[in-house]
Amino acid sequence: MHQAASLEFHAFDQDCFDDLYPSRQLRYLYCYLRDLGAKTILVEPHYFDKDYLSEFAAFYSVSSRGYPNTCRRLHFFADNVSRDQFIEAVSGKACALKALQQAYLGFSVIRPISAAPLGCTVLAWYPDVGRPTRRVTTPSREYRCHVAGVQLSVTGLAWQQQDSAVGACATVGLWSMLHASSFDNDHSAPTTAQITEAAHQTAVTGARVFPSNGLTIIQLLEAIKRYHMAPFAMSGDIQPRSASIRADTISRSAGFSRERFASTCASFIRSGYPVLAIGQSIGNGRHAICITGFREEPPGDVPARAVKAADESIVHVYIHDDNLGPNVRFAVTTRSQFGQVTLLPDPPENKRDGENASPTLGHPAFIPQQLVVCTHEDLRTSPDKLNGTGLKICADISSTMNQLLERSGLPERGLLYSCRFLLLRDYLSEELQMLFSAPEEASLLGRVRMEVVERVVPMSKHVGVVRISLQDSTPLLDVLYDTSDSDLNHPVFAHLSFGMNVCRILEGVEGYDRDRFGVQIRAFNVDELQ
Repeated sequence: MHQAASLEFHAFDQDCFDDLYPSRQLRYLYCYLRDLGAKTILVEPHYFDKDYLSEFAAFYSVSSRGYPNTCRRLHFFADNVSRDQFIEAVSGKACALKALQQAYLGFSVIRPISAAPLGCTVLAWYPDVGRPTRRVTTPSREYRCHVAGVQLSVTGLAWQQQDSAVGACATVGLWSMLHASSFDNDHSAPTTAQITEAAHQTAVTGARVFPSNGLTIIQLLEAIKRYHMAPFAMSGDIQPRSASIRADTISRSAGFSRERFASTCASFIRSGYPVLAIGQSIGNGRHAICITGFREEPPGDVPARAVKAADESIVHVYIHDDNLGPNVRFAVTTRSQFGQVTLLPDPPENKRDGENASPTLGHPAFIPQQLVVCTHEDLRTSPDKLNGTGLKICADISSTMNQLLERSGLPERGLLYSCRFLLLRDYLSEELQMLFSAPEEASLLGRVRMEVVERVVPMSKHVGVVRISLQDSTPLLDVLYDTSDSDLNHPVFAHLSFGMNVCRILEGVEGYDRDRFGVQIRAFNVDELQ
């Protein structure tokens, strides 16, 4: 029978995890929190964790070892927090509550599984400062914890160690995916045990369910469908050029070109959907990781008349790897046999040696060969279709624009395109607010929102957004597509032109007079060359 126990307050130091089985994940967790400036750990000695209780019911409860059904939950703070200070917050003192929340770095559930103790873990991202480009982490969401009546919140995405009993790497990756911000409003994330059981219900393999030796890609897709969501799976576009490559080494493809990998991952991550990458961990066989963010990079030079995906130059992605930890920075390289994308752990320069050396150093490289994404069931447009449409539109606009520039004696230009899926409400609120953020643009913002609502036919819950931009990322055009129809039909709702000259260019594009771009919304106040 459980006994009552007091909350514990400990200083964060090298010895704070001494009672846990040493592992690379534990070293990474310590280094990550140290770099965030952690100073105090608050321990809940008895915590009933939804995920572990599901694992316990499915597997651990019948073990002769006698596993307990409770966990510990550790909360991390970037400040010295004493019991007396916490009591002030519990007592409702506003200043104490504010100080506690400002210092909160996240939490980690410690399971009574000696070889894999790290359960649901959510940590704040490193501050995104000192870099000229933005880190995109749209899949992250807010998690709220309650301790003695005090609410603490942290923005991140859940990660955990695999225990190889109820979930292996692909299961854990899918579990993280189903925690993403895109599903927060309408879905409750299943546990790893529930995912494993769902994968075996229709994708029969003859193998036992528990302990789990991992899931095939077919089982992953079936598990996603069991939760009334839509799976997208795509293989790499680079094929092996040698007949000697064994089928169990290279699955279906050698991997992805940089352009396809980067633009696909960026499209989904900007849309709030993490990406599960399945492939080869060099020297260790098949593996799966969850890509949760990326660092924007300037597209580089775009030659005159050329068109280029805006995100194909990504250098870094951020990954949840059950063998490492959450938010691990990997470099996107093509240093491999066939020039396919290879992901390499790439800590900052100040984490490459000495006492601050990152535990990710020396971790095997990873070659993604398949990508799996879990989206809403009512999102039926494939990402390949939207990207293909974006490329075609960009090429047609580039051709017409440069003909006009040539006639006017002006230098020719290249263009960028990007694609993503957005909730219609998010496009109307957050996206348009970002495009028209200057105070003097308030009336323009209001007019554009009202025109989209009143002049366009009722739109689908999610819209596909194709954006055409100049090399410096100045937007020229947004085209909004219906995502609730088939790829063959691919209806268009409307387009937003961000300048009078864009309107003139569009009038010369093939199909404009046949409503190729839908209703025109003039998203500008003055006639100026963009």
